[in-house]
Amino acid sequence: MTAVTTDTDKDKERFMKYVQKEEDGCWRFTGARGISGYCNFFYNGTCMLAHRASLLIFGKVKKLTPGLQVAHSCPNRNCVNPDHLSEKTSSQNNGIDKREHKKDLSGERCHFSKLTWASVEEIRTTPNMNRKSLAEHYGVCVATISAILSGRTWKKE
Repeated sequence: MTAVTTDTDKDKERFMKYVQKEEDGCWRFTGARGISGYCNFFYNGTCMLAHRASLLIFGKVKKLTPGLQVAHSCPNRNCVNPDHLSEKTSSQNNGIDKREHKKDLSGERCHFSKLTWASVEEIRTTPNMNRKSLAEHYGVCVATISAILSGRTWKKE
């Protein structure tokens, strides 16, 4: 009796050709990498991020939920081990795990930030100065000042 090979088995076999298993349990994907730094894989007629394809190929989810992101439980963005991946909201994906893995680029850690925590504190405590003047003084737009003053950005956690 011969075994029947399904499309899923073929996809797994093709996917695993690009996987290098690491000692820490991560599966490092060695295939094509996009400009975002994440790896790509052609699956089901579409080029998609390899870690998203991994969840589908290995049956962890039947289909990806619109509006959710695929998050890593490990700090390796090239990891495609389905046991290290799960669907999360954007705020869950960019929350405490990013800080724990030193991947949080908010505030002055962001390479294109014009402000520092000290300047943000000055903005918040400067009395009698309108938003436009603050924006001109710090070289940012009025929307940035508004977001800081309303607490939407530059949050201390």
